[in-house]
Amino acid sequence: MHQIVRDHCIPFNDPLEGRVPFMYLDQKGWVSTGIGNKIDQTVAAHSAPNPAERSASLASAGELRWLDADGSPATADLVARDWDKVKAHLHLARQGHKAFQPPFTSLHLSDEEIDRHVFAKLDQMESFLTARGPEFAGFASWPANAQLATLSMCWALGPAFRFPRLQGHVAAREWNGAADECHFTPDEGTIRIRNILDRKHFLLAGTVEARGLPADRLALDLSDVFGVQGALLALGYDPGAQDGADGPRTQGAVRAFQGDNGLDPNGSCEDPAALAALSARLSTSGFTALGV
Repeated sequence: MHQIVRDHCIPFNDPLEGRVPFMYLDQKGWVSTGIGNKIDQTVAAHSAPNPAERSASLASAGELRWLDADGSPATADLVARDWDKVKAHLHLARQGHKAFQPPFTSLHLSDEEIDRHVFAKLDQMESFLTARGPEFAGFASWPANAQLATLSMCWALGPAFRFPRLQGHVAAREWNGAADECHFTPDEGTIRIRNILDRKHFLLAGTVEARGLPADRLALDLSDVFGVQGALLALGYDPGAQDGADGPRTQGAVRAFQGDNGLDPNGSCEDPAALAALSARLSTSGFTALGV
């Protein structure tokens, strides 16, 4: 994958998945941690594992460097105890990750370990994709936006997802067609935002190829609030959820950016000076700014 895609993976996924240092159940009852990283090999959602599934799940959990409350490395028995306790409370899945925070769980991950695991999973996904069939054989040469959109789908669905029409479009580098076929359900909450992002990035991939823009740079569209939020996230600012809503948190992030760049801190996503400064900063950070 292009370096900018690898570098942008965490800023892209963090607002969607959150950063959780302990084990919790996702909405489908699978034990997860980090930035939406599943550590559960139970086949059926919302169900207890059989012995083989539990064993495979504990192996997945054991790939991470868990720490106890004192910061000491956790034993395999402690990892199993936390995993079993979380999995035994399937009725709490819809309450979100906070239902499982300490003292419910006893182990945690460092930020560095969360990042390490994210990049390890990203590499695994890329390797699986490029080996699974001819549709993804040209992945390395795709525009960065198409790589990001596809890896985003992998993050949510796993790299073995089956979307035949989308796979046909990406094999032919028909990015606009891929944009029409990347939607998955349930289209609610952060999945709705991920669907919007994936569609936009496939469309941007089409723009990149049509205009002959550099394929190894991520294109970002600054023509609306949604795009400005994405640019702020890419540059390390916190506009909250990338939802296209021009609310107080987004305005605060714009003001912070404006203040850092010697501009009038008016908080407006339409301020020409702020958009020009965003474009310039993006250009020096591996991105291509559009819509300005």
